[in-house]
Amino acid sequence: MITQATKYLHTLKAGRSAPRYRGNSPSLPANIQDHLGQLLRAEYYERGDKPRFLGDPALPLEFDPYLQRLDQKERDLRSSMIAEKGRHAVAAALLGVHA
Repeated sequence: MITQATKYLHTLKAGRSAPRYRGNSPSLPANIQDHLGQLLRAEYYERGDKPRFLGDPALPLEFDPYLQRLDQKERDLRSSMIAEKGRHAVAAALLGVHA
């Protein structure tokens, strides 16, 4: 797959002159980006520190604030969905009692 990416970049460079300004668009196709991302993630986990004991986090401590924010957002979303369903259930029950 890496040879395909190299060939792609080589033909891309040979087909046109060097641009004066670089855009924000990625230079690799999406499937190659996905494949390279998977390889990088796998390499990160293989070379990263292994947990010393069961329950020891495998991710570095620098990720903790981001993970906590993500967890809080998921909890907020879940609680708002539960509250919405609860309001609908109460409204349906009240309409059923008065009908």
